[in-house]
Amino acid sequence: MSVDSRTELVPLRTWFGLRWRGYDRDEVDDYVAELEAELRLVTADRDASEARAEALAARLVTVQEENAALQDGLHRICLTPIDLKGLPERLARMVALAEEERREVIRDAQLKALMIVGEAEQRARRLDEEAAEKRDGIREDFRLAMSARRAEAMRALAELRNVARDEADRIVTEAKIQSLHIE
Repeated sequence: MSVDSRTELVPLRTWFGLRWRGYDRDEVDDYVAELEAELRLVTADRDASEARAEALAARLVTVQEENAALQDGLHRICLTPIDLKGLPERLARMVALAEEERREVIRDAQLKALMIVGEAEQRARRLDEEAAEKRDGIREDFRLAMSARRAEAMRALAELRNVARDEADRIVTEAKIQSLHIE
């Protein structure tokens, strides 16, 4: 069975079997009638929204076509060179002023670009100098730390030599004493 959602609703079951302790038939009928009414409203709202969406989509296509035509016309006008001889004197003067202003804007932009490049180069040089100073500082710190470690190692070595010498002297002295006792 085919159902047209714009004209008919999905058929709802409006009858219920009676039971010994069943539901009140009038309440069930009223409830189903309310649901059908709400379903009709929702269906009508949906149909109206679909129609509105279709109308808006059609309007959007029309506006996009108009926009494309206007852009094409603007593009053609912008590409067409202006012949100053064919223009009235006032318009020719306006075009000349606009051309002069264009040259000034380009000149100003080039000057600003040169200034920015110069500033960037100065900053890069300054950063390079700072990096070199830090690198030299790190090298000097490393050299000092290595010198301190070397000096500490030399002190520890000298101390070990002294301890070893003292131990050797003690052993030699003990050996001499023992050799004297043995004789």
